[in-house]
Amino acid sequence: MDTLAKDSILYEIQELAYVLENAKEAEALAKRGRVDAEEQIAALVPTEDTCQKTITLDNGTKITVKRGLSYKADVQAIEKVFNELEQVAPLKSKTTVELDVKGYEYYRKEEPEFFGVLSQYVTVTPKKVAVSLVVK
Repeated sequence: MDTLAKDSILYEIQELAYVLENAKEAEALAKRGRVDAEEQIAALVPTEDTCQKTITLDNGTKITVKRGLSYKADVQAIEKVFNELEQVAPLKSKTTVELDVKGYEYYRKEEPEFFGVLSQYVTVTPKKVAVSLVVK
């Protein structure tokens, strides 16, 4: 690629970086405005800690304020204490099964006969391309 083409591409990328920077700033400002409006609305619509309330405005717009609680627990400590007390702890366990991507790629590269069988059950799609911008 000649110097003129490289310079042209770099100029275009620089212009697009400027557009991206402005869009990110506008997005951050819009998010702050949205969050502020949500907080103000929530302050005007009282509910219980784990409840929701919907109000309908004169123009038919419906606004629902939903409150909930998040719980974090030291499950090992709870389990230990309840075992010592010979009580059933309020804990549940989950098991998930998911594709091992490294294993899948191993079969693709090293075991094509098995990969042919495996690939019938896997759909692969490209992720959204990530572009990062650090402004000085």
